[in-house]
Amino acid sequence: MLGLKKRIFERKADQFVSSADTEIKILFSSENPSMLGKTISTTALELSPKSLRLEVGYPIEIDSVLDIVVHVNNTGKEYYLTGNVRWRIPSKSDQFHIGLVLRERSDVVSDLKDWKHDFEDNFTGHRHAS
Repeated sequence: MLGLKKRIFERKADQFVSSADTEIKILFSSENPSMLGKTISTTALELSPKSLRLEVGYPIEIDSVLDIVVHVNNTGKEYYLTGNVRWRIPSKSDQFHIGLVLRERSDVVSDLKDWKHDFEDNFTGHRHAS
């Protein structure tokens, strides 16, 4: 566990951006049946084109598949994304931090390609060449 925490917190600063001005809701969780039919708001701590670090109030199981929607307030865009929970650690505020690695799914429409394409425009202020 110590090695995992070290890898999580010693990443290069430019890999992730602040999640300010975003809202994220969990729409579905494969390994957490008590969440079925519920939409759960969560706090995004860090964002990248390939993964997110979230703070949640529920101990979401590792290896769960999550369907989420990310609303980027400053652009008004919404992205429907799917990811796998790769790790979970308790936070100091009786919550949990989870690492969600984004991926495509064949059975659900995903905005992953748009999320990756728009990432720089949405969060870094740099324009992405189309």
